[in-house]
Amino acid sequence: MPVQSTNPDYEAHIAEWRMMDDALEGECAIKRNPLNLPKPSGMVEAEKLDGQGNAYLYQNYTARAQYEHWVRDALRSMMGLVSKLIPEIKLPTGMSGMEDNATADGFGLTQLFMRVVRQAISHGRVPMVINVDDSGLPYFSTYATRNAINWDTADQGGRQDLVLAVFREFRKKAEDRYSHDCETVYREFFMVDEVCYTSVRNEAGELVEEEKPLGTVGGNNELVRGLEYIPVIYCGSTDNSPEVDEIPLLTMARAALKAYQLSADYFTALHQTSHPQPWVSGLDDDIELSVTGPSAAWDLGKDGACGYLEFQGAGVEAVRTAMEDQKNAALEAGAKVMDVGGTESGEARKTRQNDQHATLHSIVITAAAAIDQGLRYAAEWTGFSPDDVAFTVKPDFVVTEADAQQLTALIQLWQNRFIAKKDVRGNLRRVALIAPDRTDDQIDDELEAESPIGVINEQ
Repeated sequence: MPVQSTNPDYEAHIAEWRMMDDALEGECAIKRNPLNLPKPSGMVEAEKLDGQGNAYLYQNYTARAQYEHWVRDALRSMMGLVSKLIPEIKLPTGMSGMEDNATADGFGLTQLFMRVVRQAISHGRVPMVINVDDSGLPYFSTYATRNAINWDTADQGGRQDLVLAVFREFRKKAEDRYSHDCETVYREFFMVDEVCYTSVRNEAGELVEEEKPLGTVGGNNELVRGLEYIPVIYCGSTDNSPEVDEIPLLTMARAALKAYQLSADYFTALHQTSHPQPWVSGLDDDIELSVTGPSAAWDLGKDGACGYLEFQGAGVEAVRTAMEDQKNAALEAGAKVMDVGGTESGEARKTRQNDQHATLHSIVITAAAAIDQGLRYAAEWTGFSPDDVAFTVKPDFVVTEADAQQLTALIQLWQNRFIAKKDVRGNLRRVALIAPDRTDDQIDDELEAESPIGVINEQ
């Protein structure tokens, strides 16, 4: 099989990763892909008659559609919360430089953490490689999700470990310093006789960089140390196994895309409603009409007639309602991911989250664990004790302080049946006003009490 061969899970999820790429780039990317907005059957038939002459119909249809940037806004809000977290870093003296210079492009561990969390939220998968530079110093390389094309696991010493990892890379062609043309190459990591090897091949499968043990540095090809494993970590949204994890913002992206498709019909209907089509009939052969408008008068002759074909728009309101439903679905999906409550017991949190998996809380923990594992690889590789390194992040997000009047108004809204109990519980937990061991049923009992405001305030 060629070096471009992909893992079956890659093929199963690549469409979702591309959707997330478009969703984050915004409306221009969404509109560049005609698959995001199928052509109505009438436009398909019109283009069969005259493809070039009638192409404007779909162009106008697409131009009127509106894509809302809910995904990008949600990601920005989540990263705003994450940016306030301060990692706790422990490194031996010989690795201390990694705190400020840990990535292939020269950024520190805190910036690496932010990158990993961002990609885990948006794509649910962050491929990371721990490598050493020509001086023998370790660093992290991260790849876009769609560029980690192949991987495989097998029994290694009684455990299931990686035995193959292939990444697509893009190298700038050297003949023109001003050009941005790139050639595609494939970097592979694989096991040979219990030692990790690496090489680079072009699209024809020819070696660009010879196969050699990972960690070979300097002009004399000295080996820092042969590794008995592939130092690749696939950070996910719920764990760090090679299997593909769920995409936290995928539900929101799908809702945004559906709202975009509905908006094309909605705004086209509004356009047609405000621009009725004039019609004429029964004109004599010598009568020619070429001007319409409030300042034009038509001579229709003795038997001529005219009128307007007006779009009634009976379904416009239904489309608008469907768009609003998609907005609500998107916001609900985003709210589930942006779960930063930390005042509940573990069991209570598990019960409340039984309908979801990846949350901002779990993503932060998983990302920190992935970087911690990478640092342990780097320490072992360069002769330090893995026990002397640590990278931890406490997901203690900043919580807005409770305002007594707001809480009173909140409970009164529930008493008047304007909001649901679950919304009251969520707000009380968010401002840490209730004890962490309170279950949903206990809170509901207190809300049903004769004086719920006083009871809640006593907790």
